[in-house]
Amino acid sequence: MIWVSWRLQRTETMITVAILGLLAALLIPTGITMANAYHQDGLGSCLSPNVGPTCAVRISEFQSRFQALNTLANWFTLIPGLIGVLLAAPFILDLEHGTYRLAWTQSITRARWLLGKLALPILAAIVAAGALILLFTWWRAPQVNLNGRLDIGIYDTQGVVVVGYTLFALGLALALGAVWRRSAVSLTVAFAGYFAMRVFVDYWLRDRLVSPVTSTWKGGPQPRFLYHAFIMSEHATIKGHDISTGGGGPLSGHSQLAAPGLGAATSFHAVYEPASNFWPLQLTETGLFAGLAALLILFCAWWTHERVA
Repeated sequence: MIWVSWRLQRTETMITVAILGLLAALLIPTGITMANAYHQDGLGSCLSPNVGPTCAVRISEFQSRFQALNTLANWFTLIPGLIGVLLAAPFILDLEHGTYRLAWTQSITRARWLLGKLALPILAAIVAAGALILLFTWWRAPQVNLNGRLDIGIYDTQGVVVVGYTLFALGLALALGAVWRRSAVSLTVAFAGYFAMRVFVDYWLRDRLVSPVTSTWKGGPQPRFLYHAFIMSEHATIKGHDISTGGGGPLSGHSQLAAPGLGAATSFHAVYEPASNFWPLQLTETGLFAGLAALLILFCAWWTHERVA
């Protein structure tokens, strides 16, 4: 049964390997270039809060140089969804074409067939997600050193959350495919659902998964506790007047929330996720997506076992 399942799964698995290979072909050369520029510019000596103007200029030049590449790389966070729905295709095609009936008329029980058909894509999804994490963690290292790990583009490719993303896309495609038994529609809707869920979590839910911190301080050098924090909202009070100064981004050593010239006449107020919240956020979000994936996969197995004839 495992051998038959592998033969049916191997095309999509090889396509997944090809996707990872193409991604590596782009990221490895550019990652080497970026790492060399990081060391040649001496940016390792600028990794502290409230860096001097020379470091600020060098960091800004480095980020401007690779801005287009980093913007493009942010779209690569869709790859876990693509891999997840791709690996679900053989199961849905089996249901669509009715070839599962041949296996069920043999000595293989429905439960054993389901175990073999679902275990392989789940394992392949986890391995592919692990490869993505390793590749992106290496490639993003200079940006992580400068900006921390809480910026959306960086956060989504670090830690373990990519595993949750991939399994969720897989589970959603499997559940839809089990009910509809139409591969093209199921995979398309599953990828759209994955994208919608990612947008919902990235721009609304994540800020509520782990309680943010609120702080107030007087004007002057940027407080050390804001280093590599993700600012959700902040404003300043200058001589009794409130001024909104934005939010929605990470603070690095060269990004300042301070007014040294005004000193005690200025107060800053910020709501932010400190750098120390990275792993609580990662584990909570991974648990959310992996939990949804488990429910969807179990529903797929139950529906196929009980409702598919």
